[in-house]
Amino acid sequence: METTGHDRIGDLTGGKKRKKLSAEQKWQIFLEASAANAPVGEILRRHGLYSSELTKIRRQVEEGALKELGRNRHKKLAEVPYARYVEVAADLAAKEKALAQMSEEYLLLKKRVS
Repeated sequence: METTGHDRIGDLTGGKKRKKLSAEQKWQIFLEASAANAPVGEILRRHGLYSSELTKIRRQVEEGALKELGRNRHKKLAEVPYARYVEVAADLAAKEKALAQMSEEYLLLKKRVS
């Protein structure tokens, strides 16, 4: 018996409902289908998908990658008033000096114990 496109559409809407794929499932399907010499037809049958759905997944992956790659990851540093900078720099210098003194004391104590 010959089937028409209308029968196929009726089967899709009347019978089984398509499950919604998670992002992880879509990514896995994309990876499988993108592998060299991948049997795309077999992969689609295994997941119950049509080639148009794979095309949509590929488009989503590309859009997501472009969006992520286009992000500005180098955010402008916040400006700090000069007075606060001087205060923090002085605090840092004092802590570095204290750390150096403690390191010397530690080495002296270590020599005494040895």
